[in-house]
Amino acid sequence: MRTAALVAVALLAPVARAAEPVDNEFFEKKVRPILVAHCTSCHDAKKQKGGLRLDAKAEFAKGGDNGAAVKPGDPAKSLLIEAVAYGGDIKMPPKGKLSDADIATLTAWVKGGAPWPADGGSAQGATEKFDPHARAKAQWSFRPIQRPPVPTVQGSKAEVRNDIDRFLLARLQKDGLSFAPPAEKRALLRRVTFDLTGLPPTPEEVDAFLKDDGPGAFEKVVDRLLASPQYGVRWARHWLDLVRYAETQGHEFDFDIPDAWRYRDYVVRALNADVPYDTFLTEHIAGDLLLPRFSKEGLNDALIATGFWWLGEAKHSPVDSRAEYADRVDNQIDVFGKTVLGLTIGCARCHDHKFDPISTKDYYALFGVLSSSRYNRTDVSDPAPTVKLLDELKAVRAKLARDNTPPDGPNPPRATGWREKSPAFEEFGAGWRDRWFADGLAFRPEGGDGFPHSGRETQKLTGALRSPTFTIDKPFLAIRVAGRSARARVILNGLQLIQNPIYGGLAHGIGHGEELHWMTFDLGMWKGQPAYLELLDDGPGFVAISEARFADTPPPVEGGAKVYLPIVPGDGGDEAKRLAARANEIEAQLPAPRRAPTMRDGNGLNERVFIRGSHKSPGAEAPRGPLEAFALPAFKSAGSGRLELARTLTDPSNPLVTRVLVNRLWKHHFGEGLVRSPDDFGAQGQPPTHPELLDWLATELVAQKWSLKAVHKLMLLSAAYQQSSRAVPEQSAKALTADPQNKLLHRQNVKRLEAEAIRDGILAVSGRLDLRTDGPGVLPHLTEHQVGRGRPGSGPLDGDGRRSLYLQVRRNFLNPMFTAFDYPTPFTAIGRRTVSNVPAQALVMLNNPFVLQQTELWAKRVLAQPNAKPEDRVRAMYAAAFSREPSNDELGAATAFVAGQSNEYGQPNHPKAWADLAHVLFNAKEFVFVE
Repeated sequence: MRTAALVAVALLAPVARAAEPVDNEFFEKKVRPILVAHCTSCHDAKKQKGGLRLDAKAEFAKGGDNGAAVKPGDPAKSLLIEAVAYGGDIKMPPKGKLSDADIATLTAWVKGGAPWPADGGSAQGATEKFDPHARAKAQWSFRPIQRPPVPTVQGSKAEVRNDIDRFLLARLQKDGLSFAPPAEKRALLRRVTFDLTGLPPTPEEVDAFLKDDGPGAFEKVVDRLLASPQYGVRWARHWLDLVRYAETQGHEFDFDIPDAWRYRDYVVRALNADVPYDTFLTEHIAGDLLLPRFSKEGLNDALIATGFWWLGEAKHSPVDSRAEYADRVDNQIDVFGKTVLGLTIGCARCHDHKFDPISTKDYYALFGVLSSSRYNRTDVSDPAPTVKLLDELKAVRAKLARDNTPPDGPNPPRATGWREKSPAFEEFGAGWRDRWFADGLAFRPEGGDGFPHSGRETQKLTGALRSPTFTIDKPFLAIRVAGRSARARVILNGLQLIQNPIYGGLAHGIGHGEELHWMTFDLGMWKGQPAYLELLDDGPGFVAISEARFADTPPPVEGGAKVYLPIVPGDGGDEAKRLAARANEIEAQLPAPRRAPTMRDGNGLNERVFIRGSHKSPGAEAPRGPLEAFALPAFKSAGSGRLELARTLTDPSNPLVTRVLVNRLWKHHFGEGLVRSPDDFGAQGQPPTHPELLDWLATELVAQKWSLKAVHKLMLLSAAYQQSSRAVPEQSAKALTADPQNKLLHRQNVKRLEAEAIRDGILAVSGRLDLRTDGPGVLPHLTEHQVGRGRPGSGPLDGDGRRSLYLQVRRNFLNPMFTAFDYPTPFTAIGRRTVSNVPAQALVMLNNPFVLQQTELWAKRVLAQPNAKPEDRVRAMYAAAFSREPSNDELGAATAFVAGQSNEYGQPNHPKAWADLAHVLFNAKEFVFVE
């Protein structure tokens, strides 16, 4: 009978949020800065109190007068943790206890094994001059890419299908090895179908491939799969791993990132359309600064792409907003560096990188680029249809000749004494658009001149207006505004989640109507910090502003003039009534906005280096620009410089971008990258197993006009990809000795499916799969044990049958089935998921309610075949689950199993008996592994 749910409660309980990996990068970004800031002044090469050095791995390992400083894995028995916790006679640092956060970091480091990257036994960089150009010359990944010659090799037509094989065989033959024989056609079809679509092939697709004996049969399969909409769904998930995609911001209340799903849909569309990678990357970095690229759905995909920057975690009410903003930008730099360049740029936040040619100044040069950019939730629709309607509306209203605009704008304001003492931030006369940043059709220049007013044409439009960044030096900011259903916010240190108890006063609703009134922000707590003013008209409604002033005191209460709003006359002749009716018709046709989180430029400001990573200790200014090792000039843009940054990356001379990208494609097709540390091409990463092949592929990507599909096809049509995962028996022993980790690819690698592919495969064979490829995500199904602040409503158990990509990714409520199968916690770029084999995975497949539900649906599908014999039903189930026929032994065992279960249930062909067989097949290793 069906296996009992032995540990159902444990499986259904919420899975704790995975902690950040404690590895070499954790040490460099989190631990070393603490040691440098608080410890090394007394424990370095010049001074060793207690005989202890904390500036170099080898010296640290020796310990001090009292023995080893830490016991890796055991904080309770580590002298370092005891000292910083002030738990014994030795209390360090002596001038004052570390913060709880620093103590927690050191404790986590020790608990995680106290990793410390090799540094040659001395404090590398402590005395030597940091020279990024010398380091770049010594590091393979920074060397210029040159297209290497293709080697000449001996091999049959089956062994040498394209130039990829020549590079691989040349290396294999040095060790007397060759490729394994070609994979059996069923196995090959299952492999490539999962690789390109994340789904199993249908029995019909298997039959068609088996019957096609032509020389181009496999190429036709590859072309079909690359053209499938499901290709974009599959490969979007790989990209979303890199950009730490989530639809909530985590932390305490797990607030939503509004409309984040539009970014996910953009990635799917771009991949399916084979948007060149240089364009794809440029859109991510600076799509708002490019000409729009509209999808067939009428969405500005170039603009939507910039939402990538804003997918990180965020706190809703941090005590220190400047520190929180620094952490957010650090995450953006970290993700950007790993995803695009394969570099741990974030390790240079507090000090020059200990191993790679990245200085702290480089880090803060990028910091300035990002701090000169603003979050924007904007309408990403093609504006052309709306503009056409607005132009017609303007013409109709001109004929009505009813304009209630005061001749010279609003009445002159009073309170002249207060004004004279309060310097103007902006008095909106001519040229304000050159200084302020308007977004959306509500503030379009064609709507009229004068002070900013989002309702001049109609209150149905949406838009935002943002000031230049300013440094707070007065306790009050007063703005003279009118509006309805609008908001005014002071964005302090990029803070978007403006919440009480600390920051609630930075946001005010504007709803008092057409009369201009003063609105005041009390900024006294944040003197010296950067901020900008933001006016938001989310529609329907409007906002208008006539002036803004910094002040030592709030403005006096005073009345104000009314601002202009378009009026449709209530009386008049037949022609006026007709025109009024037409104006109403036009307004009714204006489309609703389709919004997405995006990036917009502000005024370009350089950041100052934070000494030892502390924003409270600003050092020298770091001009915005690329990494110094690239030997390119600083950015000259008056804005952020993001577009210049993108251009430096997509220039073919950049040595990293193409290498990193083709390595990622290779990793997903062959199980491991040519560089097995895909997110780290630095000195602490692994060197390439085939450097010439890596560079050849990098140049080929550019030669193929940056087409990902072209490079996919090149890899898939190689003999190396199509070989069996089992080595030739006669060379098996030699291969185990010469190539035990299969780095030379003498066979294909067996791959375990990711969590999403397992779930989607279950839906595919059960018949429940819904292949739609867009739209908002489905709420996660939550059990009664998954509780906590920010808990959303629970979604359907089967996610409405949608592919796993379309299940909402909520940081504090990740899918327990996914986490069991190594789903990455979305906090940084993950180019190489963990592939574990643990009991929890088997227990999930045995007891998860979703799996049980799908076994019943599969059973109904099987039994829906009229007059089918049990043997035929078993064959159909094996074909659906494994893309093959059952062996005679399997066929006999399966039919006997169903008969025995049916007998226990008291009915021949009982649906539960077939569900039990479905459950057995789901739990077979063959279902979750691909050869």
